[in-house]
Amino acid sequence: MECPNYFWPWFSGEEYERRYANIRAAMEKKGLGALVVYGVSRSMNMDPGQTNTVYLASVASAGQTFIVFPLEGEPTMFIMYKNHVKNTKAMSPIRDVRAGGTFFEAGGMTHAPRRVAERLKELGLENRRIGIMGESAWLGIHLPHEAHETITGALPGAEFEVLTSWYEELRLIKSDEEIALMRRVAAMTDAAYEVMVRAVRPGVRPCDLYNDLVRASVDMGGRVCLGHVGRTPMSDPDMNYPHYYPLTTPIRAGDAVMTEVAVGTAGYSGKIWGTFFVGDPTPEYEEMFRLAVKTSDVIATAIRPGVRTGDLTRLCPDTIQDAGYMAKTSICGWSNRNARPDVRGDGDRITDPDFIFDKNQCINVVGWPSDYDETRGVWLGDCCIVHREGIENLQQYPIREIHVAG
Repeated sequence: MECPNYFWPWFSGEEYERRYANIRAAMEKKGLGALVVYGVSRSMNMDPGQTNTVYLASVASAGQTFIVFPLEGEPTMFIMYKNHVKNTKAMSPIRDVRAGGTFFEAGGMTHAPRRVAERLKELGLENRRIGIMGESAWLGIHLPHEAHETITGALPGAEFEVLTSWYEELRLIKSDEEIALMRRVAAMTDAAYEVMVRAVRPGVRPCDLYNDLVRASVDMGGRVCLGHVGRTPMSDPDMNYPHYYPLTTPIRAGDAVMTEVAVGTAGYSGKIWGTFFVGDPTPEYEEMFRLAVKTSDVIATAIRPGVRTGDLTRLCPDTIQDAGYMAKTSICGWSNRNARPDVRGDGDRITDPDFIFDKNQCINVVGWPSDYDETRGVWLGDCCIVHREGIENLQQYPIREIHVAG
C-alpha cells in the first residue's frame, strides 16, 4: 500500500511484523503480559521525538502518546485529540487508535492514563507483569507521576516495572530497511548542511543559517531534528559548543562556527558535528582541528563488533589530552535520537565502559578538544554504521577538511 503521508513515511508490513515479533519474544522471556509505552514531544525543532512510540506506531501524537502493547492481541494507541484519530489511523500500522479524551471532556490528555488502565483490564492483565517504557532512558523520562499513579492504582494486582533501557536495547541492531533509510537521511543531512555552509558570510546571522537549513530540509521532504549553530571570535572565544537556539548576533570575519545538524524523516536522521571558519583559523584553532580529526579517525578505526568500549582507552591513545587540552571525545548511539553507547572519555576515564559494539548498530564518533575553561573548542563527528570489518561513515560531507567560509 502506498504511504499516504510524507511526514512519517512507512516501513513495510514485514518490517513491523519483525519488530513486533522481536519485542514479543523478549517480553515472553521476561514474563511480561504487556508494555505501556509512553511518548512526549521534546524538541524545539521539527521532529517531536517520541522515539519509543514511533518505533511501534510510525507516528506520534501531538503532545503525548500512550501505546498498550500486549504479548497477545492487537496493540492500542491513545492520542491526545479525538479530532486527530482518523488522520492518525491513516498513518499507522496500529489499527486500534483511541482518543485520550472526548470532545465533551475538559482536560485533554489527562484522561488517557485511565483509559490505558481500562484497556489493560480489557486484555485480562489485572494480575500480570507489565513493563513501562518511557520517552527516553538517556533523558530519564519514563512516565509522568500522575499517569503512573493512575495506571498502577487501577491495577493493584499487577506488577509494574520501568524497563525503558531494556526496550531501547531491542532497537539498537538495525534492520536492512532501517539501514537503507539511514543512508537516505544521511544524504539529506549532507545536502542540507552544504546549503547552510554555502550561505555563510560576514553579516549573516546564525538564525539565518538555521532558516536556510530548514528550507533545504523541507524541500527534500525532510525534517530538522537538530539545528545547533553558534559563532565566536577566534581572537577572544567564549564557546566550545554550538547554540541550541541560534542567535541573532551577526557572523564576523575571524569567527569560528560550530554546528550540530541532524536532518531526516520518519523519526530517523543523519548527523554532522561540524566546525568551520570565517577566515583562516588561528594556530590554536588549527591545532585543535587537527587533533579532532586524528582522534575521531583513531577511534573509528578501533571500533568493530566485539570491541568493548572500556578497551578503547587502551586502543586509542588520547592525543587531545597529551597536547594539553581537555578531551570531550564522545561515542553515542544515533539513528532516532540518543541511545547507547553513551561514551565520554579522556585519558583513562570513560563512561559506559561495558558496552560491546555489534554489527548494524548506528553510532556517532566525535573528536572534541576544548580548553579547560571551555571557551574554545572544535568538534568533528558524523553518523556511522558498524559492519563486521569495522565502521562505515554514512556522511559524505568533508567535515575533516578545514573549511574557510564566506
